[in-house]
Amino acid sequence: MLLMEEAERIALEEHGSWKISVISGIGTRNYYRKLGYELDGPYMSKIIGPEP
Repeated sequence: MLLMEEAERIALEEHGSWKISVISGIGTRNYYRKLGYELDGPYMSKIIGPEP
């Protein structure tokens, strides 16, 4: 399991979050895109559950 997969699980299951965002430098954005994240202002974000 990737570290980001565990972070997504914790955010969803333990904190009830529906979206996760990370601060990402320009050089790491492609890495996050491969994991399903999209550019969201200065962050890379991913919807991980239904909106409340």
